[in-house]
Formats: sequence, structure tokens, C-alpha cells
Amino acid sequence: MLLLDAQKVKVIGMPSAQEAAQLHKITSSGSIVGYVGLRPRQRLTDNYQLLFVKQQKLTMGLVAVVMFLVSAAISLPLAHRLVLPIKRLAASMHRLASGEYSTRVAVGPEDELGQLARDFNTLALTLENNERARRRWVADVSHELRTPLAILRGEIEAIQDGVRQAGPESMRSLHGEVMHLSRLVDDLYQISLYDIGALTYRKESIDLKEVLEDALAMLGQEFVQKGINLSIELPRDDGCSVFADPDRLGQLFSNLLDNSLKYTDAGGKLSVRLSCRENLALVEFADSAPGVAPDQLERLFDRLYRVESSRNRAKGGAGLGLAICKNIVEAHEGTISALPSPHGGVLIRVELPLTGSRT
Repeated sequence: MLLLDAQKVKVIGMPSAQEAAQLHKITSSGSIVGYVGLRPRQRLTDNYQLLFVKQQKLTMGLVAVVMFLVSAAISLPLAHRLVLPIKRLAASMHRLASGEYSTRVAVGPEDELGQLARDFNTLALTLENNERARRRWVADVSHELRTPLAILRGEIEAIQDGVRQAGPESMRSLHGEVMHLSRLVDDLYQISLYDIGALTYRKESIDLKEVLEDALAMLGQEFVQKGINLSIELPRDDGCSVFADPDRLGQLFSNLLDNSLKYTDAGGKLSVRLSCRENLALVEFADSAPGVAPDQLERLFDRLYRVESSRNRAKGGAGLGLAICKNIVEAHEGTISALPSPHGGVLIRVELPLTGSRT
């Protein structure tokens, strides 16, 4: 404690205590006669105050412990619930990477993890379909190659054993199987070139009508020999100009005509129609019976696919001609589809963009 006069000159007290003291006025008859300085208490000495502070510290510690336990009780199950789908997805990813393409994960709620699970299932389904297609492709190719090779082996062994004579007839049979094998290998080679993007196209502005007429002229006599009525409808003008490779389009039309020639019964009919409308060139090949079931039309363009009907390998096809046609059309930014023919067979429709309409 300090005692100061009216001019704040120390009367009683330590000099160092004046700076930290709180001064209170001393008045007499309305005049200030001095000041009393009280230093604030630096520490608690009262037992009640000490007990209060101790209780407060204990209470705050208990509150902190309780909050920690409550947070742990809430966060640990929540974290487990969040991490568990990720662990399951990671385990499924490892199984998928090891070749188990049938692996699927449970789809959760409509959130990011649920979307990730759906994308994983889509990826797994795509890989499974690709693997199934690859195995089917290898099996079909080996079967197609084994058949003519088995025939060649049988006929050559028959000639070696003296069962058959090495005459013109046997040579003709051997030559036919060699040509069938050669065509199959050529088709497989073209398919592989398309898959790796090495199939070249030399595009230019051409008249689609002229290319179609050339293809019809090459195979027209064979339709006559088989007794198939060939009906041709072409536009009178030359307005069907497309930006395309003439050799590839010639191959396209030749394959489609050869397909109808093989699979149309003798005495049947084939209608070929070319029209240009709405910036598109439309080419249609509609033949007569036998037809194809509606549920099998979309699969006609699958590689090595043959329907179980009159349109099978006995007619000479290996199931690659229409697949090559689809590749050629898609390379020209067009579309090809199979529909029921009004004549009882199959209608193949090809749409190609006209020159100036390409995007």
C-alpha cells in the first residue's frame, strides 16, 4: 500500500510499488488532499478461492476427457463405415487385376463411393465381355482354320494311300479348299489391320453411282447363272458424290452382292437401290428368302457370327464379310444396318455422307 500527497509525492510505501499500484483519491471538504495506492493481488491466498480454481480445473479436465471419449465413440464407427467400402473396392480391384473379371462390388448410396462402385462394376463387365469375346474369337478362328486344313489333309493322305488318284478332280478339290483358306486368312488380315488402325484409305471425291455400277457389272452374270432376278434402281443424275476410297467402296458393294448371291435361294430376287437425300447417300440391298430372325439381325455384323439357318457355312461364308463391310462404312463416317427385307430375306442399308455434308 502507498500513501501519496496531493501532488502524488510518496509519503509512505515502497518506491517500486507506485508504478503497479491503483490510486484512489482522498478528499476533504471537496478538495483532494492525497492518494492511496493499492497494489493488485499477484496470487491467490484465500482457501475458498484456491478451492474454486482447483474445482474449475478438475471440471475442465473431466469435460475434455468426456468430449474426447464422445468424439472417439462417434468418429471411430463413422471412419470404419467410410473406410470399409474403400477396402472392399481395393480388394475387388486386386481380384480384377488378377484376372477375375466376374468380380463385382455392392453399390452403396447415391454418393461418390456409390458412383465409384457403379463405375467399377461397369469396368469389370466390359473386361469380362472383352475376355469372353477374345476367347470366342480364338475358338472361332481356330475352328475356321482347322476345317479346310482337315479337308486338305484328308484328301492329300487319300492320294498318298492310293485311295484317290491325283487327277484334275482331286486337284480341283484341293484348289477349292486352298482358295477358301486363302480368303479366310485375307479377311482376318484385313480385320486385324482395321483393329490396329493400319488399314489405309485413299479418299477422294467420287460418284457413288459409278462405283456401284462397276460392282454390279462384275457379279451380274453370276446372278443370272443362279437364276436370281436382279432389280436395280439408280438415280438418273450424277448427284451422289461422296468423299471416299473407291477401292474400299467397291470392296464393300462386292461383299454385299456376294453375300446375297451366296445366301439367296435360286429363283429368288435381289433389289439394289441407290438414292440421295438430306445430305446422305442411301444404298439398299434387299434379297429374298431365306431370312434371318429379327433378334439375330443386329449380330450379323459380328465377327465369325453365322445364324443357325440356311445362311451358314455350307453356303461358303466364314462370318467375316459383313464385319469387314461394317469397318469400311464406319471408316467413311457412315452407318450400316440389317433389317427384314420386303422380299422375305435380309435388307442391308448403307448410309454415307455426301460431299460437303461431312462434319
